[in-house]
Amino acid sequence: MRNVIDWIKHHQVAAFFVLVYVIAWMGMFLVYFVFPGNEVVEILSMPFVLFSPALTAMLISGIAEPRPKYEHSKLRWIAFILSWLISALIIILHAKNNLGVESVPAFFVFGIMGIFPAWVLSSAYARRPGIRKLFSTLVKPRGPAIWFLVIFLIFPGFLLLAFYITPILSGKAQFYLADLGIGGAAVFLFLEFSKGFLLTGGINEESGWRGFAIPRLQARYPVIVSGLIVGYLWAFWHLPYDIGEGVPTAWILQNRLFWTPLFGIVMTWLYNRTNGSLLAPALFHPAMNAFGNHFSITPAGNIMFIGLIIFAIIYDRMWEKLPLDHPAVYQHPE
Repeated sequence: MRNVIDWIKHHQVAAFFVLVYVIAWMGMFLVYFVFPGNEVVEILSMPFVLFSPALTAMLISGIAEPRPKYEHSKLRWIAFILSWLISALIIILHAKNNLGVESVPAFFVFGIMGIFPAWVLSSAYARRPGIRKLFSTLVKPRGPAIWFLVIFLIFPGFLLLAFYITPILSGKAQFYLADLGIGGAAVFLFLEFSKGFLLTGGINEESGWRGFAIPRLQARYPVIVSGLIVGYLWAFWHLPYDIGEGVPTAWILQNRLFWTPLFGIVMTWLYNRTNGSLLAPALFHPAMNAFGNHFSITPAGNIMFIGLIIFAIIYDRMWEKLPLDHPAVYQHPE
């Protein structure tokens, strides 16, 4: 056991990716290929699949920096209870409003699922130093506050701009929620984003991909290399889900080989721009999902996003390594 712990301490990134793939792929294979359509298996497996990046990062961070422990704090339990109540409410409202769920037992299950985001958020006050350090920038982000508003608005802003530009260029753009009206669409997108932040792409994934892996890789590699390593491994992590959901092969190839790694570069840039704040990618990722899934993606939008990526790479010289004392670079404890 001691040999395993020593190996994890000295190979944190490799251990992270091995474990996150084992947990997630085992769960997805059970749900999609071993027990397809079994709701009990899905209910028991999918929370661990969704939170495999956060839970794996938490485990390895605790092993890498186990001592000295902080004192017990009531603040963690207060944060946990409040986060659970808010998370449960948002997940239930999303299920009712956006998915049309009316089942009381289903609401009970969704309420229990709120434990997972609550555990992540309250880990900003964990006793183990490594875990507290990993999650602290969720509740105490660094960098100018305006950056976080910009991060949230990048994706919907580009999509809306492309939505109005495309018809001028004789193209077609569509907003799939137009029938809901402005108020209904706003509520739908707010719940979609909030659920995503808590459960599907926000703190559950970004705690691992950008919060844990990126700063450790940036201690060794240039920024763009680190971003692409995580970007491709993040992309292929979804593969059993894509196949199990019957996603067209052309979509998988285009998005997982091209767009997902490119958006990984953007999130790496945002993480570094906010001095290693986990909140930055945890906001961008669910905004990307929530708005990207409800607007048609047009050539004008694609060009703008590629322009943003090129700007980020050139402006921040992402082909270079960050200084070792940069806040977004992991400092291994002695």
